[in-house]
Amino acid sequence: MNSNVNRNHEIIAYILLILTAVIWGGTWPLGRWLVSEEVGGATIPPLMIAVIRYFLAIICFFPILKYKEGLLNWKFAKENWRILTLMGLLSVTIYQIGYLLGEIFTAASDASIMVATNAIWVVILSTKFLKTEFFTWKKVIGTLLAFIAVIIVVGFSPNVDVSNRILGDILILVAAFSYAIYTVTSRYFLNKTQDKPNAYQPSSLWIITWVSFFGFLITTPIGLLISPEFFNPLEYLSIPPRIWIGIAYLAFLSTVGAYTFYLEGVKRLNASRAAIFQTLVPLFGVILSAIFLKEKFDIFIYPFALFLVILGISLVNRKSLHKKGEKPKTI
Repeated sequence: MNSNVNRNHEIIAYILLILTAVIWGGTWPLGRWLVSEEVGGATIPPLMIAVIRYFLAIICFFPILKYKEGLLNWKFAKENWRILTLMGLLSVTIYQIGYLLGEIFTAASDASIMVATNAIWVVILSTKFLKTEFFTWKKVIGTLLAFIAVIIVVGFSPNVDVSNRILGDILILVAAFSYAIYTVTSRYFLNKTQDKPNAYQPSSLWIITWVSFFGFLITTPIGLLISPEFFNPLEYLSIPPRIWIGIAYLAFLSTVGAYTFYLEGVKRLNASRAAIFQTLVPLFGVILSAIFLKEKFDIFIYPFALFLVILGISLVNRKSLHKKGEKPKTI
């Protein structure tokens, strides 16, 4: 009976994690459709898309946090506002600038593969700053494979009919690197709180809620300074309906919904098993870009680059088994 229950829990987790990968993969063609006038039509400044997205996201996150945990613990956020502000700057402001501006200049298919290198940057930065990981030959090879994939995409992408592919790819890499720094910083923050067992131990939901809030506080004045017309509330009424639909997808489905699905999947499995499903995000990004944006799909370049990225990520995240008789777990 218990085995059937556990099996059902795993099946539900797999469905949630695959759904998460599909939703996050869809953000890449959607992002290009939103910011590129030549692809989607009339649009608004990219940073204002980010501002509205995170405004909608945080008004969902705070009630969810209150419902799930019974308190917002704003005093703890106040005590740690510096590191939360840094994480907001990295994961919201800089990432959104790289993501949205990058998609103006390059293909969504390219972007979805390039950003997957985030996992490689995390390992490199963790090794350097957290001292919790050490380079092994597997990690060296995995890192090299990911870089080869980047070179292949930059040099041989079939989607050359874009305004400035090199600039766009660089901006996407900036976004990936920024998010990697955020990931390492969040691990440092968690390690720091765990060193004080009697203090409040923030959950992943608490962190994403407050990081989104601080990121919104940083991004909003920048967006309004660049586009001062949006100080006028009536300006929002002139935003094309398709932009509102796209922002709703990014805010409710991608930021709030998919993240909730991912946390539920992690709870039903574990973090390492759930992380494997993140390798599906660039795959769905390429497929959905080909379907909805009619981007070219090279039957050799993209599959080979995806294979290298996924293999590289698998290698850098693979832990050696030192205990005698211990066997690797399978999904």
